[in-house]
Amino acid sequence: MQTFNLPLFLTIEKNSTKDLISKLDKEFNNIESKKIIIFTSQGVYNIFKKGIDKLLHEYEKNSIYFIDDSTYDIAVDVAKKISIEDFDIVIGFGGGKILDTAKYPSYVSKKKYVAIPTTLSNDGVASPIAVLKTYEGKAKSFGCKSPEGIIIDTSIIKKSPNTLLMAGIGDTVSNYTALFDWKLESKHKGVHPNDFAYLLSDTALNMLLFSREEHIRNENFIRQLAQSLVLSGLAMDIAGNSRPCSGSEHLFSHSLDEYYNINVPHGLKVALGSIASCIFQDRSYEPIVTFLKRYNVDINPERLGISKEVFIGAWLKSQATRPDRFSVLNTIELSKEYLEKVYNEIMEVLK
Repeated sequence: MQTFNLPLFLTIEKNSTKDLISKLDKEFNNIESKKIIIFTSQGVYNIFKKGIDKLLHEYEKNSIYFIDDSTYDIAVDVAKKISIEDFDIVIGFGGGKILDTAKYPSYVSKKKYVAIPTTLSNDGVASPIAVLKTYEGKAKSFGCKSPEGIIIDTSIIKKSPNTLLMAGIGDTVSNYTALFDWKLESKHKGVHPNDFAYLLSDTALNMLLFSREEHIRNENFIRQLAQSLVLSGLAMDIAGNSRPCSGSEHLFSHSLDEYYNINVPHGLKVALGSIASCIFQDRSYEPIVTFLKRYNVDINPERLGISKEVFIGAWLKSQATRPDRFSVLNTIELSKEYLEKVYNEIMEVLK
């Protein structure tokens, strides 16, 4: 029987990080007896110093640890610290790298984990997956568990760069092609998708795709983006894998990371991958393109620093990044000539 761990609590509202200790006490009981460690970066601390210091000074058992990079080695060292020093609750406060570097060691050390994102750039905030750097800086996804608690303070999210919010939009959009690939696996391999996980991922996509909000910094839109990313993360937890939100478009992104080191937010790379995947899947990409242009999410490959040669090479190597991941790529034959046509079509559409 498939088991999963949904968060004990979720808060998405303005100023939700105020009186954090009181909130944690309500959720975990007798918080003053608990030993809490906060993981963040020096940059995030400099921005939110007043609030973090207030939390640290609530009582003497609180501690802070600055994360320099999201590597597996750092995560293992952090797990040792959490276990040896008997911390009860781990709080990740920052962007995706900080949250993943806090999430994995909390799972290894079997401690309660609370995620407080400072941006909404991907669905990792609620997912049971941590992406950490391994050899030569290459990223690898490690299975863990979803947070016990998620606190999304929309007043904090509003301070994040537009590019990162756009990346969060792009990551949700990728559900469009990921779900198709999941169904395709069912058709070819007889592995039926989890209906509830599929529903959550599809709901997350449609919540944004049909949003009536016009601006990405609108309070309601940020709330919708947060809800969409959380639903996507929970879909992966219920499915027991990343299939609800990761298909051929993610293989393209993995290939860019592993072979070309393209320094572009993950969500923008998978959104670009989704346009190409629509072509491979023989589906219209018009709904995605219209939606992305509406919010000025620019995924023009040239402007992302992805040349025609890199685009073609990344797709040709994409299946090798996850040989076990069935997608539309298993049903078609990619060639340089075909991919060149796809690239040219995308450049015309996204000019």
